[in-house]
Amino acid sequence: MSKYRCSQMAELGAQLRRGPRRLRLRQLAAIEFTLSVTEPSRSYPVEFLVHSLTGFRPPTAQPDAVPVALAGEDVRLDLILLAEELSADADLNVELWQGRVSTVGQVAERFGVSTKTIFRWHKRGLIGWRMRFADRRFRLVFPEHCVRRFVARNGDLVNRGSSFSQLTRAERRQIITRAESLVAEGRHRTINSVAKVLSGESGRAVETIRLILKSHDEARPKAGIFNRVSLEVPPDDRRLAIWEAHLEGLSVAAIATKFRLGHGEAYALVTEMRAREMKSSRIDFISSEEFSGPDAEARIVNCPDLDGAGEAAEDVGRVPPGLPPYLQQLFRFPLLSREQEVALFRLLNFLRFQADQAREQIDPERVTAAQLDAIDALLARAGQVKSRITQANLRLVVSIAKRHTRPTQDFFELVSDGNVSLMRAVDRFDYSRGFKFSTYASWAIIKNFARSVPEEKALLDRFQTGRDELLEHCVGVTPEDQEGDDLPAMRTTIERMLDTLDDRDREILRQRFGLDEHKEPKTLEQIGQHFGVSKERIRQLEARAIARLRSDFEDEASITT
Repeated sequence: MSKYRCSQMAELGAQLRRGPRRLRLRQLAAIEFTLSVTEPSRSYPVEFLVHSLTGFRPPTAQPDAVPVALAGEDVRLDLILLAEELSADADLNVELWQGRVSTVGQVAERFGVSTKTIFRWHKRGLIGWRMRFADRRFRLVFPEHCVRRFVARNGDLVNRGSSFSQLTRAERRQIITRAESLVAEGRHRTINSVAKVLSGESGRAVETIRLILKSHDEARPKAGIFNRVSLEVPPDDRRLAIWEAHLEGLSVAAIATKFRLGHGEAYALVTEMRAREMKSSRIDFISSEEFSGPDAEARIVNCPDLDGAGEAAEDVGRVPPGLPPYLQQLFRFPLLSREQEVALFRLLNFLRFQADQAREQIDPERVTAAQLDAIDALLARAGQVKSRITQANLRLVVSIAKRHTRPTQDFFELVSDGNVSLMRAVDRFDYSRGFKFSTYASWAIIKNFARSVPEEKALLDRFQTGRDELLEHCVGVTPEDQEGDDLPAMRTTIERMLDTLDDRDREILRQRFGLDEHKEPKTLEQIGQHFGVSKERIRQLEARAIARLRSDFEDEASITT
């Protein structure tokens, strides 16, 4: 819960909570009255607030005492917070409450605004109570009389917030059409970036545009603007279920049995969906005019500079004594000459170019498995070339990591982080510009260390466990948002969140974030081996589980942070 702005209000709230619970509704009514007569631009004596909330008039202060006045804006925010605390302390059950109460989402739907707008209204004076629901959890609700009083006093504010409902159907259609064109152009892929562009073009608020687009997508699951499936099939098509079964590791024979298909029909459907996924995926490469030449393949694939480039040497030669096994292995891969480096990068991008050209020509309904296998073979060869380049430059990562390591850091963790930057640099390096790869890779690795090393140092003050990380992923609560190291409360929160998931998703998150005692977080590949599926399938299940937790608990996170 947020802290009080005025210490006097915090002390008064503590005194009220120590009183009998039977007085809570009377105290809440007093808060509503006090809030109705205070203005943000004025100041109010503490004695006035005490009398207004309790009916008790404090004794007259000494003549030489300095009167204490509190800013109206701070008082209003503290009153709103006090109403939440007293209502929660009263343990009011929403199912037994005789009057009408509305959740944050219900009020937002009623006035045609976003939930963020409701929270802004909450800070402006829309009194909310915290009541217990059937699942024993407290949630913020708004009694009907509080909503009516706020609307009566803030009619202009409510009308402005609901202005998007005044858009004509043609204007909404124009916004959606323009959003589709922006996404199709590829420069704006997220709903927030598109909403900002459309807000500048239309003069409407960003949140208004965002809500229109979000409502459009919610009405069209897997077929909207931002939630469209990349396989280009209707969301209710049975082929999606067949493809998901294939991703989960079912054989073609098992799929045929499960969906009552012939073996040949099941094989054809799996091949078609495999082609659609390949068609929708993107193959990144650095293009070059020499790839389109008539003798490109013979000249690039059979370049003499490729002989032995980046391959492990039989004779390791002299290795400095006392090195750990990992560093000793690095000396098996000789450094690349300038010619070998260019030849390898040219081959890497040419193979990806060939794979992309073949991918563009795919007809999902007519493609054969052999054609798809040929594209996969090109990508596999490109992966081998990338590995040769990466292995030949691993010593560069070690030399840079030595300059950035600290006594409190694990050197090999820093090397591992640098290896990731190296692999990204291999994908992005343009060999045709004439620069050495070591120059570009060094810049990329150093830039990554400049960001990651200070972050690592900052985390030393408070160790971030897998529980912290899961909270941050799901509801946006960072360790800095927590008040102290309340580990029991954190564990309780995490367990309550995980209990809403099925057994498989819960186990995936436990292994992924190392939530079990004395267990380290596992990689996607390790978890995939445990469940007998691919690491990509585990990534999809993890993302789905986190999205579900974020959706289920975002209202609670918005209130408590």
